[in-house]
Amino acid sequence: MSLIGSIVIGGHSVRADAGGAPVPWSDFWYERVGHSASSGMRINPDTVKRIGTVLACVAAKSRQLAMLPCKIYTDIPGGGKRVVTDHPLYDVLYFQPNQFQTAFEFRQMMQAHVELRGNAYAEKIPGPRGPVDRLMPMHPDRVRVEMLSGSGRLRYIYNDPLTATTRTLMQDEVFHLRDFSDVYAVGQSRISMACEVFGVALAQQDYTARFLRNDARTTVAVTGTNFESQQAADEYRERFLRHSTGSNRGKPLILPAGLDIKTLSVSPVDAQLLDSTKASDVRICSIFNVLPHLVGVDAGKAATYASVEQFNIMNAQQSVLPMAIMWEQAIQRDLIISGRYYAKMSLASLLRGDTASRFAAYNAALATGWMCQDDVRELEDMNPIPDGVGKTFWRPLNWAPLAQLSTPAPPVQRTSGTGKSAPEPEDDDQAAEDGTGTGDQGQDGQARHMALQGQLQLLASDAAGRSVRREVSAVRKMIERGANSYQVNEFYCEHARYVVEALHLNEMAALTVKVECDARAQHLTMLLDQELHAEAVLWIENIAAVEPIKLSNLAVEGAIQS
Repeated sequence: MSLIGSIVIGGHSVRADAGGAPVPWSDFWYERVGHSASSGMRINPDTVKRIGTVLACVAAKSRQLAMLPCKIYTDIPGGGKRVVTDHPLYDVLYFQPNQFQTAFEFRQMMQAHVELRGNAYAEKIPGPRGPVDRLMPMHPDRVRVEMLSGSGRLRYIYNDPLTATTRTLMQDEVFHLRDFSDVYAVGQSRISMACEVFGVALAQQDYTARFLRNDARTTVAVTGTNFESQQAADEYRERFLRHSTGSNRGKPLILPAGLDIKTLSVSPVDAQLLDSTKASDVRICSIFNVLPHLVGVDAGKAATYASVEQFNIMNAQQSVLPMAIMWEQAIQRDLIISGRYYAKMSLASLLRGDTASRFAAYNAALATGWMCQDDVRELEDMNPIPDGVGKTFWRPLNWAPLAQLSTPAPPVQRTSGTGKSAPEPEDDDQAAEDGTGTGDQGQDGQARHMALQGQLQLLASDAAGRSVRREVSAVRKMIERGANSYQVNEFYCEHARYVVEALHLNEMAALTVKVECDARAQHLTMLLDQELHAEAVLWIENIAAVEPIKLSNLAVEGAIQS
């Protein structure tokens, strides 16, 4: 290919940065690699890694993505899905994508390439495990992407360091992850798009380093001098430096008569350097879509023990989930292709709450029948209960379909042995004696049972309401006076006994109430110790909204079972 042809192709090639490829006559080709920021710093993916916040953000995101298990699934007829362990890609994605890396190391590297350079590439190599036996990463700086005219397909020009040759790969031979993009071919580098933000942060960091290298001292000037020659001035300056640096640092300095020392520059605190550095760190976290507290940046609202669960959920939904979807859909497009199978990354480990919250959620799921004990044990990384005992689903006995409650059952027509209608029995005893009226007795018994259940529900709801109002009133008083842990525990021990007596609960229900009261006492103590009074008020109000129903259901179930 001629030189002119190579220049034209290079000018029209798609580049993985914010502005596309520079024209052949641009000064870009005569400058150092990267973008020149207005702060005077040269910005590229390697120089920004000198910024601690950048390194922490990239490490946090790539590590969180790498720790998610990636499995191959297929849908089950009739609903549900199952893991396909015998799929050719299962071992590649879940265990080892190549002979050098584990699945964690591979995903961590690829995600870091996406964060710093906007793209990540891996060559698909066939072998014993199928068409994709290995995924070999290709460094984005060694890949040039071109779009074929007519078909619009992509061609990857790869400068292979292993073979020291330039190879051409087609779209079907490359697994490609891309970040935000203005064109559909490649992703854009966040480093290039936010060049000035990183330039300011790097300049601040370099200034601070130079300031500390000078023993955190500002520049000084010596006034009142009257040297006979420039040589005498230079000699005095050298003598001054020898007496104020090195082993003489911090020792008192005696000046000749008439000389005085004045400070010329302002201190970093006066220049608000620390505040501007914090602002740069927050902006960098925003660019990488990372919650500041995850990388040790103070953004004004730090995560506390009470709010850390919500921060973790926010991180999983806003930061990790978009990355997981990007991977899943790229795997579907470049690796699986078939619509029968799909890849899923599980975020369950990131969405786990604290022990009390998890167990309360499990208890509600078990009580309402949409989870069984084995489901809960699987989420807690425990083996199923032997002999299939944990496969049973439970639900409250007082639950019934709405249609059954609103539509009465049709009357049953009784007939005699000759096929004619049998006469109505005069009373229930006669019906019981001659064997007739069985259907009506069943219906009457069901009606009486439902009526009794309704009465029990009303009585239980009234008692549960009184118990909850009592608890809310006591907790509000403890919040106002800042009760200690002993007072909180003492109240909840007495409150558990009160609830059991007021609702006449059986042993199983009483144990449930005791466990929940202990968990509330622990949580309220933690909130009061941290002086999170507003959070404590919101917490007890949320409990008051749902607790009466839970208590009344416990009481009715216990009464029916007994």
